[in-house]
Amino acid sequence: MKQILITHPIHHNTIVKLGLTEKKISRSSINTEEIFLYIPDIGYNQFSQKHTTLDKLLYYLETFQPDILIVGSNAVPAIAITSWRKAVGKNKNLLIIRRGVDTRAIDMKAAQQHNVLVSNLPGINSPYVAQHMIKYLDIKNAKINSKIAIIGTGNIGKQIAIKSIKYGLNPHLFSPSLQDQTKRLSTLLARGINPAKVVCSSSVKEVIQDSTYVAIAIPWLNNYGLANAGIIEEKHINNLGLNAKIVSASVPLIFSIKALTLMNNLAKEKKIFVRIDTSQSRADEVREQYIHLDISHNQAFAASECQIALDEAILDKIRAFT
Repeated sequence: MKQILITHPIHHNTIVKLGLTEKKISRSSINTEEIFLYIPDIGYNQFSQKHTTLDKLLYYLETFQPDILIVGSNAVPAIAITSWRKAVGKNKNLLIIRRGVDTRAIDMKAAQQHNVLVSNLPGINSPYVAQHMIKYLDIKNAKINSKIAIIGTGNIGKQIAIKSIKYGLNPHLFSPSLQDQTKRLSTLLARGINPAKVVCSSSVKEVIQDSTYVAIAIPWLNNYGLANAGIIEEKHINNLGLNAKIVSASVPLIFSIKALTLMNNLAKEKKIFVRIDTSQSRADEVREQYIHLDISHNQAFAASECQIALDEAILDKIRAFT
């Protein structure tokens, strides 16, 4: 028997499929060995009522004593993990599943200390995020051979590169995975990118120089576990082409404060367009200070198809966990 606490909104179709009732313990209608407790307002209200939602999370972890905790971008601090482990005992296997990719709101040190596994869902929302970015870049209507800088060529960036080639742009790519020239060709081919149609840059400065379009899709932490904070600086923004469009699916603070300030001033004068779509907590960190930037949260993967795909991936992880 598995007990699952869901603390973030899921798609209506999933609720119906599982036979869930909000705030009530529900035995799954498709697997009687799974018992769910659905408390979405913990995640939904986390920003306006932080203390209230933490108290609520602690209450359900201690009383319901789940095997699996499902979260969105809502925080799982050390006190929650410690209280959960204390409530269930030291021998029970525990799992936190992040309904997305970014796990920074989960205290990973505490999870490791208390033998709580943490999993996420990389790649599930990538096609939808890429579509969202392409829409706001409007590269379909770009002039032929316009330079587009693509920073990050993972599941999102590779799709933007492929579309850029299709629309006749001049894609310049920057990614740590493309810096080794002996592996570059195989890496590009593995990602479905035509090597003859792109230029691989060696630095942020080089890739951004004179670009009319910039697409950014990099994780907050690099391969060494260090934050990508401030990697795009004011000097890089100054080197953009005229009337540039920047669309980012990364944490806003990959831009330095000076870069954000400059972009905000340029956007006010309608000399640049900047769209950043991120989690609500990260959007709230910068939205009020930079009012002329188009900063949204969770819009890139709001499509029903994406939400259902995330839920299905969660269910797969639940069933694989023992």
